[in-house]
Amino acid sequence: MVESIEIKNFKSVVDLKLELGSFNVLVGENGCGKSNILEGIAFGAAAAANKLDYEFLGSRGIRVTNPEFILSAFPHKNKKNSKSFLITVENKHTIKIADIFIDPENPKKWIDRVKLDSDIAMAKALKAFIDSGVFKKMLGGKPKTGKWEEASSSTDESRFQDYKEVNTVGPEISNYIIYSPEQTSLRKFEETNQIYPLGIKGEGLFQYLKELASSPKTAKTIKEIEESLSLLDWYDGFELPNGAMSNEFYLRIKDKYLAPELQYFDQRSANEGFLFLLFYLTLFIAKGTPTFFAIDNIDTALNPKLCAKLTRTLAELAKKHKKQVIVTTQNPAILDGLNLKDDSQRLFVVRRSDEGHTKAKRVDYNPKREMKLSEIWTNGFIGGLPENF
Repeated sequence: MVESIEIKNFKSVVDLKLELGSFNVLVGENGCGKSNILEGIAFGAAAAANKLDYEFLGSRGIRVTNPEFILSAFPHKNKKNSKSFLITVENKHTIKIADIFIDPENPKKWIDRVKLDSDIAMAKALKAFIDSGVFKKMLGGKPKTGKWEEASSSTDESRFQDYKEVNTVGPEISNYIIYSPEQTSLRKFEETNQIYPLGIKGEGLFQYLKELASSPKTAKTIKEIEESLSLLDWYDGFELPNGAMSNEFYLRIKDKYLAPELQYFDQRSANEGFLFLLFYLTLFIAKGTPTFFAIDNIDTALNPKLCAKLTRTLAELAKKHKKQVIVTTQNPAILDGLNLKDDSQRLFVVRRSDEGHTKAKRVDYNPKREMKLSEIWTNGFIGGLPENF
């Protein structure tokens, strides 16, 4: 699990460090930089995956703009540090995953200094390997004689130190995506092209559910998703019809209040709340989805009481299925589902400093609090509200 993320010089984020749990909620007024934090991580993830081209950035949930607008535009005392932005991750080790600057020969292109250092280190390691004579021994030996093992064990480890010190990241970082589901995408029957298995707007949901339902290995996943949908009192199950064409994907949803001959309807008729809930549950429960991701405005189309229950449910699912998520919200009800006594659930209030820089402060558990977190926020006790009116 990612223990902390540090972002420097990305849009409104000049210097910020977040120490994360498994379920993290960001609140704050509009324009304070919540989405910039999510995008800074996504940009670093794109660099770690060596995919800094425009077409890859948009599919990760990044609002693509010209490179000069990616860097912080505040007055800097140190102009050298203002020419690139830095993303650092801490899990078992502190890893610099991206140090990105604008290509001096192409102002529409980004270059990752970490990737350059990695390529140089790899070239040095390869040269050291060839120069050491180990390569020749390996070519001259036959596996059956044991010479391969002898040659490998005789390698001078110090020759490869440059390569060993290159920062590497796992798939939990490089696969990071920001999801912002939309009902139009969630209602589609047709096969869609997006990052597999789920696109940032919800594309591919029913295609993925059909794949999960068709395999005995993932039958438990479908069952758990179905059971979790009991958050909706009218819901009485769903089916994935076998008669659909290979490029069509739809759901038969059962409403317990309807007459028997009209019990089922598909995603075109489903209410928005059901579609969003189904998407979130699939995202958290299925093994094929990213282990580290973000959801922007998780409260969209959800009833306040359902928001609180959903927060509790997703926080439990995150722990159970080893997912790590950062969500943003403007709905105070989301906070009422948080249990700050559980250190894996964390609340951060995001604000702009006097200089306009995005800052984030964690709200710690306080056993003396008697008010709901929603009331504490809306009454202005933890900040994150407009102060100019």
